[in-house]
Amino acid sequence: MKPLLLFCSLLCCVGAAPLAAQDGRPVYETTRITGEPPVVDGALDDEAWTAVAWGENKYQWEPDDAAPPSQRTLFKVLYDNRYLYVAWRAFDDEPGKIEPRLGRRDEFNGDWVEINFDSFNDKRTGFSFNVGASGVRGDEFISQDGEEWDGSWNPTWDGKSQLDSLGYTAEARIPLSQLRFGKADRQEWGMQVNRRIFRTGELDVWAPVKQAEQGWVSRFGRLRGLDGIRARKPLEVQPYVLAQLRTGGKFADDDPFGRTTDSRLSTGVDGRVGLSNDIVADFTINPDFGQVEADPGAINLDGFQIFFREQRPFFVEGRNIYDFRLGGDLLFYSRRIGGAPSRFIPEDQAVGRFVRQPENTTILGAAKVSGKTRDGLSIGLLSSVTERERATIIDLDGERKEVVEPLTTYNVGRLQQDFNEGNSSLGVMLTGVNRGLEDDGFLADRLHKSAYSGGLDLVHRWKDRAWQLQASGIFSQVRGSLSAINRTQTAFEHLFQRPDADHLSVDTSATRLTGTGGSVALSEEAGKWTFRAEAGYRSPELELNDIGFMNSTDEIGTAVRVSRRWRTPFGKFNNLTWTNRVRADWDFGGNSLGRSFNTGVFGEFRNFSGFNLFVNAEQQDISRNALRGGPLLRRPRGYFVGAGYRTDSRKKIVVGVDAAAGGGFDGNVRGQSVGLDLNYQPTDALGLSANLNVDWNERNDQYVATLTRNDGTQDYLHGSIERQTVSLTLRATYNLTPDFTVQYYGQPFVARGVYDRFKNVADPLAKDFGDRFVDFTTDQIRYDEVNDRYRVSYDGGATADYTFGNPDFNFLQFRSNLVVRWEYKPSSVLFLVWSQGTTGGADPAKTAFAALADDLFAQDLRNTFLLKATYRLVR
Repeated sequence: MKPLLLFCSLLCCVGAAPLAAQDGRPVYETTRITGEPPVVDGALDDEAWTAVAWGENKYQWEPDDAAPPSQRTLFKVLYDNRYLYVAWRAFDDEPGKIEPRLGRRDEFNGDWVEINFDSFNDKRTGFSFNVGASGVRGDEFISQDGEEWDGSWNPTWDGKSQLDSLGYTAEARIPLSQLRFGKADRQEWGMQVNRRIFRTGELDVWAPVKQAEQGWVSRFGRLRGLDGIRARKPLEVQPYVLAQLRTGGKFADDDPFGRTTDSRLSTGVDGRVGLSNDIVADFTINPDFGQVEADPGAINLDGFQIFFREQRPFFVEGRNIYDFRLGGDLLFYSRRIGGAPSRFIPEDQAVGRFVRQPENTTILGAAKVSGKTRDGLSIGLLSSVTERERATIIDLDGERKEVVEPLTTYNVGRLQQDFNEGNSSLGVMLTGVNRGLEDDGFLADRLHKSAYSGGLDLVHRWKDRAWQLQASGIFSQVRGSLSAINRTQTAFEHLFQRPDADHLSVDTSATRLTGTGGSVALSEEAGKWTFRAEAGYRSPELELNDIGFMNSTDEIGTAVRVSRRWRTPFGKFNNLTWTNRVRADWDFGGNSLGRSFNTGVFGEFRNFSGFNLFVNAEQQDISRNALRGGPLLRRPRGYFVGAGYRTDSRKKIVVGVDAAAGGGFDGNVRGQSVGLDLNYQPTDALGLSANLNVDWNERNDQYVATLTRNDGTQDYLHGSIERQTVSLTLRATYNLTPDFTVQYYGQPFVARGVYDRFKNVADPLAKDFGDRFVDFTTDQIRYDEVNDRYRVSYDGGATADYTFGNPDFNFLQFRSNLVVRWEYKPSSVLFLVWSQGTTGGADPAKTAFAALADDLFAQDLRNTFLLKATYRLVR
């Protein structure tokens, strides 16, 4: 009986004329289920599906939006009081060529079908649900009219698929509690239905979208017939139990903390509570992030902070609403919460001092409120409290504890109002950090007692969203002791002590610092030619790093980008883009810091292989922080050229290679890099990848230290450095089912640097390199091999003006994770994790490759075994 019902449903509904709204967008009419709801098994043989007509994808978006789909895709939508139900029929003339690739949730591999809902009907945000031909599920929250797709959003829902002789079918059951919508008795939502045909690189859509048009959500069709549904306030609680065992590590024989085994058992809970139809509160108590992938290896010689992406689920999910940027700076950088303690107390075995130092600051709890009202007001509030951390010290005076991180609260608030039918928005963001420093003089001399920042941003689009104006302004204020504010003024990001900066001075009486920043950009992104012009500034006093991310201040910059885009197939290309960009920067004293030009071409061939070419030229590079508080320093003007090629990404073996080289026009800087990326999919269930990156560079003006001679003269010591960096990233994923995966990540990392030809700065702005520096003679500098130090005497006599340690290094690091993940019921997960790592060094005389082969695993390995079970209770 069921096959007959399915056949009749297809026969009577396929080919029906689609409805269209007044604006020409397609309309789909759904209806309420009156009988038994469909069983979500991917079969489409339930009687309930006969109640509605099939919709059909009529348009291709990629690679050629002027061509019709090569295969037919049909869909249906039903609902009841609790759920939305979606059915897809994906026809295929060659069903044996369908790619049912397995993967973890949110890995969009192989062939798949997808539905997007704009349940707010704001033409800017949406909820995406994806079912692969293999049954793998994916879900994303869409924002900024399709510019942002947040895969960290993980709602609770079901989806299944089945392969058959006609292609494949899929079903989904989506709880209304996972969506946000208003209180109207009759709802109208935006909707889009997509299908990826893997072997042809094709993406087909229900509502037409042109690649030359701006916007995604604003191009959706209409879903009608949603009558009498009520938004269900979500109530979800997800407790967890964690057992952890740590072994290994290097300890001195007399180290009282030298246990090679640690164990702990802990519990915590995550939850979500609906506060209204469209606002929810998420919370976490004693969160654990043990299954998170390790950060990649990195080493820094230029003084700038290293940015690591956020990977912790609580902070990743919904992060789009807190994304407030000024150029490359962030008003909120969640990695500040729960990071390494601010104070590090070193061990000194020579005097019998041993230290047990916390690796990270404990997050006692965190909560966030987020959502979007029917009137287009987006709300985001986040608050977190971190523990007061203490290090345990044992020395000749006995055992004691010292505070290394104060009790701290972090607060973030974000509001953004849409208007003008979603074409414009106005937003505000405020952040605050408060630390308990009252009874700790050491930390009070170094940390801000409070730090506040905020910003306003405006986006306005017109001419069918082709043109866009963006403007933003930010402020910051930090407060603390005289010593803490003095440290901020003289820190790498500010450098108020620069001797040649007439517009800056250190205020030793200050207990607060207030700064501002701003930017404005005008762009046109439709058609063949596009452009963007922007300008921005950061005042010298701006300070965001208590809760944000900021690398430098005292800058005024302008940039213009012009691009020519071929977005649909022509000749031998599927698409092609040629981009040109110029930039210029100054400081607040009017000094010209940089002028640069970039041109690049990237695209995809008809066989779906891709390439890129680029040339960067720097006409001027004057650094305000290269001398770490000294005067401006001219760096060599130079160039960098590079190219890359990737084979057809649809194949089981995909190879990518890239190479770049460049240097200073005067020969004092040289660099090369090579990258090799290999991806192998031997079966639908197994994926392997390896990424190798090798960098070589030499420069004759590498900063070493600022030192003072006997006569009080300050030297900015530099050297010539040869540097090698090798990193290899390995990944393997094996999928037993769409919900049971085994994944491995490993990365050995080696960085080596060898110095010689030490020199002092003579005339930092001299145009000729030889006038900029003066090399030490062999009489002036001597190497003390016993103490591994250099001795400098300007008159060549027995009395040294100063000494400094040998800066040569060979840094080794290995990080790995093996994660077994079983989603035994929707959104309830069991993790088994083995993490292994080591950090150490090798003889700098060895090359990076030799150190990698000889010494990486000669270090003592630290192993962590973790078993974690979560169970999600959903009302």
